[in-house]
Parts: sequence; C-alpha cells; structure tokens
Amino acid sequence: MIRLLVSLTLLIGLREVAPIDDGAIIRFVPIFGLTFLPIGFTAGPRYVPKWKQQACEVPASQHPNSHYVCDEAGEVKCLPGWTGDLCDVPMCRKGCDPLQGYCRRPGECRCKLGFYGELCDKCVALPGCQHGRCNVSFECACDPGWKGLFCSEPICGSDCHPSQGYCEKPGECRCRLGWQGTKCKQCAVLPGCVHGTCQGPLECHCEPGWTGFLCQNPICAQGCSKEHGGCRRPGTCRCRVGWTGPNCTECVPYPGCVHGTCRKPWECRCQPGWAGDLCDEKLTYCDRNPDTCKNNATCISMTKEDGNFRCVCPMGYMGRHCQIETVVPAMDLTPPMPDKNSTPEPTSSTSAKPYSEVLGTATMPQETHNFTEELEHKDETVVSDNNEGPTIEPLGPIVITDAPTVDPAATLGIWPTEPPTETPVTLNDSDNEA
Repeated sequence: MIRLLVSLTLLIGLREVAPIDDGAIIRFVPIFGLTFLPIGFTAGPRYVPKWKQQACEVPASQHPNSHYVCDEAGEVKCLPGWTGDLCDVPMCRKGCDPLQGYCRRPGECRCKLGFYGELCDKCVALPGCQHGRCNVSFECACDPGWKGLFCSEPICGSDCHPSQGYCEKPGECRCRLGWQGTKCKQCAVLPGCVHGTCQGPLECHCEPGWTGFLCQNPICAQGCSKEHGGCRRPGTCRCRVGWTGPNCTECVPYPGCVHGTCRKPWECRCQPGWAGDLCDEKLTYCDRNPDTCKNNATCISMTKEDGNFRCVCPMGYMGRHCQIETVVPAMDLTPPMPDKNSTPEPTSSTSAKPYSEVLGTATMPQETHNFTEELEHKDETVVSDNNEGPTIEPLGPIVITDAPTVDPAATLGIWPTEPPTETPVTLNDSDNEA
C-alpha cells in the first residue's frame, strides 16, 4: 500500500478530521478504497489515552498509570477491577449499594453520608436516637412502646394516670410518692398509718375507735382507768396485773385472803373481828369478855398486838371503855335587854354570861362584857364599849383543868395501837380491866 502524504484535501472522498477528544476512539473509513490520514496517523483503530493524548499503536508497552492494555487488533482491554470506556471506573465490592455507596479502588465499598455497613445498605439514624430506627438518613422512627424526638420516652400502661404515675419501660405503671393502685389513681396513707384512711396523698385520718398520730391507739371503753387499764381493741377495757372490775378501779387482794380487803394490789387488810396473814383467824376477845365496853358501846375484837379490843362509843361517851361522859351542860346565850337610858350604837352587841364546868372545870372572867361583831383576829383582841369610850382589851385565855387528854379517834371508839397518854383521872376499879 502506497502512503500518500499530502497537506491539501484535493482527492475525492477525503474528509476533514475533526479535533480529537480526550480519550476518544478514532476510526477512518476508506472511500473508494482509499483512506486518507492526517500526518502522523497510521491505518486502523486508534485510542487516545488521557495521560498520553495520542493514539494507541500496536504493539505498544503498558504505561504504569494505565488501567488498560491494547490488544493486537488495537482494541482497549481494561485491567481486572476496572471498567468504562476509558477503564477509569473501578469495580466496587460485589453487592455494594450503587446509590448509597461508591469506591475509588476495585473491591472497595465506601458509604455516602448518612449510610453505613459493609455494603452501605444501612441508614444512619438521627444522632441521639435511643429506641428507634431509620428508613432514610437522619430519621428516628420509634420502636413500638417508645415515643419522643429521640424515642427515649416509654409509653406507660393503658389508662395510667399521667401525673401520678410513670414508667421506665413500655407497658408498666409505677406510682409516684403518695399514690397507689394499678392505675395510680388512689391516694396512699402516711407510711406507718395503722387504722386510718386518706383523702389526699400521705394523710392519716383515723377510723372510728382509734386515735394517735398514726391511728395506732385504740379508744378504750368509757370510764376505763387510764392508770390501771388499757385496751387492744376499741370499746374494751383490759385491766393491768393486780386490778379488776369493769373499769379496772378495784384492786386484787392477796391470793387466799378470806376476810380482808385491799387498797392496792396484793394487800389483805382484815375486816373487824378477823386477823392473820390471810384474815382467816376469827378474834373472840369480845365474845369472851362481854362487859369490856361500857354504856352500850360496841366491842370489836382485835389482835393482842392491837390491844385485844376496841370500843365504839355511843354519843356522849369516850375513853378506852367508853366510860367517860362527855355531855356539856347547856349554856344560856339569851341576849340581855338593852338599857333604856343608853343610846344604841350602830353596831349590834351581845352579852355573854359567865359559865363554868365546860369540858371539866373552866374559869372565865366574871365581869359582863359587851362584844361588837368586829373582831381583830390578827391581834386576838376584842373591842368593848364603856362609858369612857372604846378600849381594846386582851381576850382572856380559857383554862381547862382535870380534863384528860384523849386521842380524837377515841371519841369514835377507834383506838391506836399504842395506849393513849392520859392525864391523871380518877376511875373506878371496874375500869382497870385493860
């Protein structure tokens, strides 16, 4: 084949060669059996690589930066892992998402923003999403039972009170302080409240029959002694040890006490005529000595330590044997007639006549005095009137002689354990039986 080198397009069928694009494949078609080429070109298909900007000739060696080779036919053949007309498109890992992934070298699978995974087939949820997932990038679609922007709020059980209840995981209903019940709609009593109710949280309103801060104390039966009684149930009265009776006001005598009483628990105070630790020994002194008490006095037998007997004297008598008469003669207290010649004073006065033999022998001044109703107790004086004007005179003492000193209890026939001390009194021989 004869190569013709011409610089002008003169022959029929010769066409003008367009500018060569980077990486384009150029083919020249013969016209009338003749192919006219620009200067520097040879016949056959040619490839213009980016790095070379000239046609690929056969044979040609592989350039280090090329991802292709030229075969004997002048065709471009991509190296393994590369594709495309220019063999500049790397082949990503098998299965790499074509939309959400990419690669720069063969076998890679790099994820675009918002996706992750070996094949870039998983979306990235909204940062902070706790119990949710995504269908598209930066979404937080909550799992069942969760709510909120970040799916961090559990959905409580059905009908759980919105303010009095809460939950830490879906479906439950926990009550806040002061509330209770499956739905947290009932108030809770004060902790420790025993027998009380509530109308609001942490209250303790006592039920009937109970009292106290925590309604822990029962209200006992009316009249039940607070000192000697108590109760465990309202309206009852349980006696403490040593006490008895409906209201626990009666002491329990010593066990086995026969004829005795008590003033405090476990005592045995013998009734008249009985003695002994258990008051089971009958005293018979009065039975054996019927004339011990005089003047129809009542004789009560006593133990030897207590004097064997006591006499209960009738009115007007006293003494161990009721042998002393104590009747006081009647006194004439009739006020005197006023003097016709005297002018009556504004204050009333009385006149006392002299008397004697009161409680034995008593001596009083024999003069007659007029006493006003005004007495000055502080100085123990009386005010008297006479012709010379009012004067203040001391009240004379009352002197009692030959009267025995007797214990006041003896007037009732109750004598002390020790014989009373008496002043010398003349008694008959029959009175010396003691």
